[in-house]
Amino acid sequence: MVDLLGMTLEEIEEFIQGLGKERYRARQLFRWIYKKGVYNFGVMTDLSKSFREELARMARIWAPVEVHRAASEDGVVKFLFRLEDGAHIESVLIRDDDRRTVCLSSQVGCPLGCRFCATGRMGFARNLAAGEIVGQLLHIRKVLWEEGEDLTNVVLMGMGEPLLNYDQVLKVVRLIRHEMGIALGARRITLSTVGIVPGIERLAGEGIPLGLAISLNAPDDAIRSELMPINCEYPLRILLRAAKDFARTCKRRITFEYVLIHGVNDRLRDARQLADLLQGIPCKVNLIPYNPIPNAPFRRPPLDRAPPLPGGPPFQPLHRHPEGQPRTGYPSCLRPAPDINRVPKKYLSELGL
Repeated sequence: MVDLLGMTLEEIEEFIQGLGKERYRARQLFRWIYKKGVYNFGVMTDLSKSFREELARMARIWAPVEVHRAASEDGVVKFLFRLEDGAHIESVLIRDDDRRTVCLSSQVGCPLGCRFCATGRMGFARNLAAGEIVGQLLHIRKVLWEEGEDLTNVVLMGMGEPLLNYDQVLKVVRLIRHEMGIALGARRITLSTVGIVPGIERLAGEGIPLGLAISLNAPDDAIRSELMPINCEYPLRILLRAAKDFARTCKRRITFEYVLIHGVNDRLRDARQLADLLQGIPCKVNLIPYNPIPNAPFRRPPLDRAPPLPGGPPFQPLHRHPEGQPRTGYPSCLRPAPDINRVPKKYLSELGL
């Protein structure tokens, strides 16, 4: 049985023509799935009854199943999804002023083993298929619709490294942008990476002006290699050159995510070194206090002390609830990575910024 969720319009056209049907039927199906979020062939009323019955025999539209939802007072909602093989992934909805951003996972677990990241400790199970990724988005968009709201932004910075699942992630980006479907512009889509340089270079060549966020977390190779083993393969000199080339090619400012870890990368000399390091790169730096995880040898900076900023752009402090979780708490089984939560502006006041 063919699973239609995750298929492009061209792939659905090929499937439909294989059934001996007119090509325009593929456009109808595509709109039902991606524009309207309908998975039941029986209610696709512009298709004949006989064709709907044939589709039900030949195809399906399967999406990840929500098994838990946890909402915080600040409007952040975490969703736990079960996949068909029993694996679980997490997605996040962030409400910030008039923005409704959905954060999507691209892998089950993560193979990169960043020392400060709970997801990295899970190990890696597998890549997600395009349908499993876009299915998270369609489900949360429906939740927004039911509450009289709509999707405005998408970030690929949940569980996993998107650039290690390049083909499926890029397919999802194209599905999100398609005018007959979700129809979200590239400038409303951001992909976050630890710094997979070949993937950044390949992405720059696609000609899609989406946002790029790089999890940096250190001002030099020694600290970054200790925190993030991937730096041994793609050190800062190579990574920042790729980032600069991406910014020039795609005409987009780079976002550098910097998790502040007490006594490791949050000192004044680190801030000055970071400012010097990023000279010449159109960018902003999101400073995120570390979210403690069990059995990790790191601490978050004291909240009564603002991070030592050189002053002015590109530094943009972000902050979580002091305990590192929303007031309602999230299930520990979700094991969120420290850098997947984008934080509402109202939290900045807690840092005096």
